[in-house]
Amino acid sequence: MQLEKGSADSEEASGVAVRFVGAGVVEMRMVQPASRNAMCAASVAAMQGALAALASHPQCGCIVLTASGSGFCAGSNLKELHTLDAEGRAGFEQACGQLSRALVAFPFPVIAAVHGFAVGGGLTLAASCDIVLSTADARWSLPEVPIGLFPAWGLAPVVTRCGLVAAKRLSWGVDVLDGHSAWRLGLVDEIAADPEAAALALATRLAALPRLQAACVKRYFAEPLAGEAADQRSNQLFGEMAETAEAKATLQKYAGR
Repeated sequence: MQLEKGSADSEEASGVAVRFVGAGVVEMRMVQPASRNAMCAASVAAMQGALAALASHPQCGCIVLTASGSGFCAGSNLKELHTLDAEGRAGFEQACGQLSRALVAFPFPVIAAVHGFAVGGGLTLAASCDIVLSTADARWSLPEVPIGLFPAWGLAPVVTRCGLVAAKRLSWGVDVLDGHSAWRLGLVDEIAADPEAAALALATRLAALPRLQAACVKRYFAEPLAGEAADQRSNQLFGEMAETAEAKATLQKYAGR
């Protein structure tokens, strides 16, 4: 499978453009700036499909999730939600949750590059990525409760990043954070003047890692473990990786020393 930037018509229809931008690095870009990259059924399906294809792509080593326009993502497209009945809305939110879990479970690193705003589902989408870069002036919030709704998906990654107490307060929607506040809370890993450029530079380094070993890091942290069970998991992965060509080449350097 060779991924190239699609036609303007296909990008407009799906709201997402996916392409290789370097050795092992894939850019997944939300391209609906007129709607502030609000998530719709087509864009969610496009991202799910891209992740499914890239998970087994031999050239993929890292994804950068970014967006065109004035900001990262304004959450769910309320105009589209208005046209759906209760069953349709539930199905859409379920699909968004599946997308969040697919990002968490993706075998290689995923970096979110955030500018402008990451609100509602945009915040939980970014939080589902392994590494989050943000401009200092980006706005972060979960505004659902004040408008009569509830953050329907992606709260588990927010809890993982911020802790239960901070995630609860954030979910009430009374706070709007800038990039530095989001960094102090744990939502953001790094402040960057140009998060896309910084994300691409980091993605290049991550994609250059041995693929199996990089994927093991995702496997280890996919299910939280503690104590002896955590050691058993890491020992198992160590044993598997010690049999790879890369590890054998490293160990061979010490033969006879």
